Amino acid sequence: EAMLVLGTVVTLCGVCWAAALLPADALLYAGGVITAVGLLTGVPTGFWYHVALYRALRRQGPLPQRWWLHPVPLHVRLEASERSGVLRWFVLGGLGFFVVVIGVAVVVLGLAMLLRGSPA
Repeated sequence: EAMLVLGTVVTLCGVCWAAALLPADALLYAGGVITAVGLLTGVPTGFWYHVALYRALRRQGPLPQRWWLHPVPLHVRLEASERSGVLRWFVLGGLGFFVVVIGVAVVVLGLAMLLRGSPA
């Protein structure tokens, strides 16, 4: 958790630094690229997490309806040997989501600078 907080603080500092040095159109472009990278990595890894979780838990019996909407409570049902294989995809999907959020924040910052009248 400490690494997550540190990573968030470093990322936000980097975004602020970039906003001070880069024009608005560069921020829009960079935010779009960051968002695309997050989607291209986060969506497949998130999907594969759900596949891995299903494969690990289906041997224990039927899963609850719509289990994929709230799968985290099912982690306690994982065997110790299955845990690292499933949770690896969980973490990678979460990191992809984090990258998407940062990309969208950069896009919003670029839009705000454009609306404020900063040079493009």
